[in-house]
Amino acid sequence: MKRKPILISIIIVIIFIAFLYFKYIFGWLEFRSNNYTSKEYKSIVNVSEEQYSKDSLDLVVTIRDKIKNHQHPYYNSIKVNGKLEYINDSLTKIYIDSIFYNPDLSKLVFLVIVENENLKLYKGVSKDEAYSWEKSGNLPYEGTHFNGNSFIAKRNRESEIIIISSFSRNSFTNSRTYEESSIALMNDCLNHRDNNKATYNVDDKRFWDSDIWSSDNPDGADM
Repeated sequence: MKRKPILISIIIVIIFIAFLYFKYIFGWLEFRSNNYTSKEYKSIVNVSEEQYSKDSLDLVVTIRDKIKNHQHPYYNSIKVNGKLEYINDSLTKIYIDSIFYNPDLSKLVFLVIVENENLKLYKGVSKDEAYSWEKSGNLPYEGTHFNGNSFIAKRNRESEIIIISSFSRNSFTNSRTYEESSIALMNDCLNHRDNNKATYNVDDKRFWDSDIWSSDNPDGADM
């Protein structure tokens, strides 16, 4: 008699693992198979774990400062009774999803995902109104959401990382899961079919010498 509950438990575990595979792992495999950078232009850069970790920590601090000061693209404001009010972002969680480097590590593209409580989006709204909006397809009144952005940056002579500008062909806001935002960012940076200077993938050698790094490029100025 004990075998039946054990068998049921095993089946549930298998179904759960299969769900995770097709939801996340298979999605990543499908993403990786769609990278359009040709082998002749593929940029492969090896970075030490120590360097990567240090850069990640430094970038978190930099992004935290941008959020605190409501700098582009972190305006973080909503309209309440017709007035613009900034959101309290002291509890915003910041994740450096990925960092891409040029060969000498002097230029970077990094992907940032921030997590916030959904309650922030309902500031100034009653619970009844919030639940009504939720039923209309908006994010749940409770829980969290994820916003993804990418940036380009350079190191200065003191080896400090200086953000040049946001670099998103698209911005990804109000994602319900981290994975959804992460895959969207990766596709934005790596899965362009066009091989012209406007759409080089960031793992393309030509990207690191493209006009986006030019001082007279309007997108190359700090924003």
